[in-house]
Order: sequence, then structure tokens, then C-alpha cells
Amino acid sequence: ESNLQDRWRAFGWDARRVDGHSFGELLGALRAGQSGPKAVIADTVKGKGVSYMEDRLEWHYRSPDRQQYEAALGELG
Repeated sequence: ESNLQDRWRAFGWDARRVDGHSFGELLGALRAGQSGPKAVIADTVKGKGVSYMEDRLEWHYRSPDRQQYEAALGELG
């Protein structure tokens, strides 16, 4: 795996890697550092928090039907 942070930094960008599911980390990365260009590398899991969607490729491009949508809302609270 290539190190994206190092690649962005090589071009003078302020590059940070965060948990893409954490609003606090995302905001912190956007607010911190230099005033120039920023690259935020957000590590995420597709469908996180929904048992039948989590880390399953088909949910990257597929839409849930009404029943699946209701089930997902129930799991996410």
C-alpha cells in the first residue's frame, strides 16, 4: 500500500489521515495545520453500523428498498 500522506506532503500539502466516521477527527483535520492546501485521507467502512451493509461491496452502488431502509434506520438509532 502506498503512503498517500507522504505523496500529498511531497507536493507541499498538509496531509492528515483520520477515522472518516468521526466528525470530530474530520473537523480537527480541516481546522488544524497550515493555511495552504489540505488533504484529508478519511478511512471508512462502507455501510458502517448496518449489519447487512457493512463492508459489502454491493452497497457501494446499490440502494436499499423500503424494508431495508427501515431496518437500517433501526440499527443506526
